[in-house]
Amino acid sequence: MDNIAMQEGIRKLFYQCDEDDEKIYTAIEALAEKQGERVYHEALNYLFAKDFSLSQASRYWREATASISKSNGHNQSFRAVLLDYLRQKTTELINPRIIESHDLEEIRLSAITDGLTRLYNQSYFKQQLQQAIKLANSEAGQTFSIIIFDLDHFKQFNDRCGHLQGDLALRQIGDILHNSTGELDLPARYGGEEFAILLPDCNLEEAIPLAERIRGAIDTEIFTGQERLDNNNLTISGGIACYPQHGQTAGELIEAADRRLYEAKTTRNAILPRLDDTRCANRHQFRNIVEIRLEDGQAFTSALSSDISHTGLSLKSDTTPQIGTKVFLRFRYPFWPKTLETTGTVRHIGGTPSAGAFKLGIQFDTPQNDFFKSLLPESIPQP
Repeated sequence: MDNIAMQEGIRKLFYQCDEDDEKIYTAIEALAEKQGERVYHEALNYLFAKDFSLSQASRYWREATASISKSNGHNQSFRAVLLDYLRQKTTELINPRIIESHDLEEIRLSAITDGLTRLYNQSYFKQQLQQAIKLANSEAGQTFSIIIFDLDHFKQFNDRCGHLQGDLALRQIGDILHNSTGELDLPARYGGEEFAILLPDCNLEEAIPLAERIRGAIDTEIFTGQERLDNNNLTISGGIACYPQHGQTAGELIEAADRRLYEAKTTRNAILPRLDDTRCANRHQFRNIVEIRLEDGQAFTSALSSDISHTGLSLKSDTTPQIGTKVFLRFRYPFWPKTLETTGTVRHIGGTPSAGAFKLGIQFDTPQNDFFKSLLPESIPQP
């Protein structure tokens, strides 16, 4: 279970158990047996908004709750016990106030959600995006996607139907996003008529159908007053970006998704990239010699390509750059249909030194449409 899933699990546990301390205590202990002591860290963070280290959280929890008698049905409130311990035995809390779990949930939700749509707000979305990047950086091969949506001609809708009707439409959009996403997904109102979704452990080919389902649901939804629009229908457009191939930072990923959204807005009621585009890019394998040189390297070395598209390629190489490193690439004739020299950025690194080679995912700085087309038989669709 990743950090985002753990936090959401703890939140739901407190909410579902309401004020029953015995149920909460028992549920946390049972979860810790399955998921490890990180559960104590998230539980204390939830209760007191203190980010203890894992070792501190485990020690504080066990020492504080050791006094609770297992034979008296936990008549002592474990939250009161924790609070007393942290106040008396440590210097971690100064003048704290214990808040009942239901009230705590209401306060917490009001801080991280949008009151109109009941979706998460932009601040929380960006916070969780940073957490997803941190998690992905710590686990090789981890991927996730984000989608950014924007309602088409929403200003026209507000102008012709009124802002009250616009708010009702936004609330309907919120319901659609809630109903279309899974437990671990994070739908947010990004601002105004913009929405966003964080999709943990979801690659591009999985994110596109979800985005299309949401687009289709909004396309067929009945919004009161939409007949006053020029096209008689309120629709949405979206752009998708995936870690790590489209960016290594929150800013890069949001910028990549925004760029796709901007392209989609030229036609509207569209999602980019399209599934056919990504399949075309991912399915053409060419095993051939490619020469690679690091930005600060002295000479080209040979590597072996495993697949290539107009936006980038995968290489097997004994070169070991860092993610984000700029590289120079050379495709020599007659190994390739024509000679090409270009630059790219390392977006993914797989493999281990013991395997004798690393697999590098490299994104071209400039899409090589003409070069890629020269590789494909005429019968294969081209980007």
